[in-house]
Amino acid sequence: MATILIAVDHKWRDLADYVYAGLLLEKLGHRVHYVRNNLERHYIPIVKPDLVVMNHLLSAKKQEFAKTLQRRNIRTAILPTEGIPTLEGMRTFMGGQHCDLSGVDLHFVWNQPMGDILRRNQTLADHKIVVIGVPRFDFYAKPLSSTSLTKTAFLEKYDLDIRYPLVTFATNFTQASFHNSNQDFYLKNAKKYGRDKVIEELYGDLDNIPKRDFISREILLDAFVKLVMNFPNVNFVLKLHPSEDHAFYKDLIGKTLSSLADRVKIIVHEYIWDVLNATDIELNRSCTTAIESWLLGKPTIEMQLNPDEYYFSPEHASGSDIVRSEAELLEKVSYYLSGGSVPQSLQQARNQFLEKWCHSPDGHATERMVEHIHRLVGHDVDSRKKDVDLRANWKQRIYYNFLTLGDHLGHDFRVYGLRKTVARNYVDKLGRFDKYFHDRDITEWRGRLRSVV
Repeated sequence: MATILIAVDHKWRDLADYVYAGLLLEKLGHRVHYVRNNLERHYIPIVKPDLVVMNHLLSAKKQEFAKTLQRRNIRTAILPTEGIPTLEGMRTFMGGQHCDLSGVDLHFVWNQPMGDILRRNQTLADHKIVVIGVPRFDFYAKPLSSTSLTKTAFLEKYDLDIRYPLVTFATNFTQASFHNSNQDFYLKNAKKYGRDKVIEELYGDLDNIPKRDFISREILLDAFVKLVMNFPNVNFVLKLHPSEDHAFYKDLIGKTLSSLADRVKIIVHEYIWDVLNATDIELNRSCTTAIESWLLGKPTIEMQLNPDEYYFSPEHASGSDIVRSEAELLEKVSYYLSGGSVPQSLQQARNQFLEKWCHSPDGHATERMVEHIHRLVGHDVDSRKKDVDLRANWKQRIYYNFLTLGDHLGHDFRVYGLRKTVARNYVDKLGRFDKYFHDRDITEWRGRLRSVV
């Protein structure tokens, strides 16, 4: 059958689902390999795939790469990692409406609205667009939900008192760290992927976004500290976004909350469904994690405490209680800790959101994706003759081995540096935990998922 190469995003969040997809594809007779995002070109001469699954084609370089694969008779499928853009103004951009997608054979989307955006792209035929739902959300339904940690196991793992309820704040201040440092990287990165024009159109000033994000972080973290002080018999977790500067939060726990560290924890490495499964109330700021809490029936509180907040989505907040002051936050947390239930109006809003933006999640999105991939490559893979010589030369083999031998040791040195790589402290030079996968991570998930495939 076919050889399939799956690119895994550096934020690591979709690795579990990709391994699940890989197991399903292997069950159908295909061979599956995994590659770190943006390293695909180094694997292709060695792996010789019939199809490459990538995340997005937002950069011109990546769009041209897909067309190069097409000329080699290697198919390309796109599986987005950002399928429900929070800010309305970013949806056309993230949907790839203005990208050259002529090298794409299959473009999966999470929902109909993003599919409609793609249909306005004149470089992509309508029949190549497939709405499948949100594959990563399959882990909130059976049978994949059986792989999650129980609440007791989670609390014991982080040395939290199992008698206390858990309040989780899922942070997403990804631009705040660029307020006082690394501004050149911020500007270059925005221009590289074309976000600069979108942000300037939305807010008028690209340079001002880090400052506004920084201020929101200050306001919301102050409120979080007061919350911890006011509820002595409650556990608290800060679930950090991987692209944030984590040093800031370590200082917060080490100084401001040092005396309460036994019931306030920073969580970085855990999969979000394991955290939310143990959570009683989630605090957030127009974050996708709120949607995931809705799937579990958990109360969610939208923290809109900054009068000048720019990061807000009415739809992402529609199923949450919105609080605009510290007093309202304390009141709402008290309500839910006292046994209050999610109002019916919010539950209806959640159902409407899930139907529109998540294709009414049923736990089978990954299976739908695998079915379409199998249909694409399964019937003609033997008859499709690659029209270029894909035999790897010695330089390509050396570089491939440099990347992969020692479980990606060479690439880790480049991203994290020697000292952090040796210590397995996968924090990059900007202080972000954008963790690239390792072979051991895939081995772990293959073991956890084998019983449900």
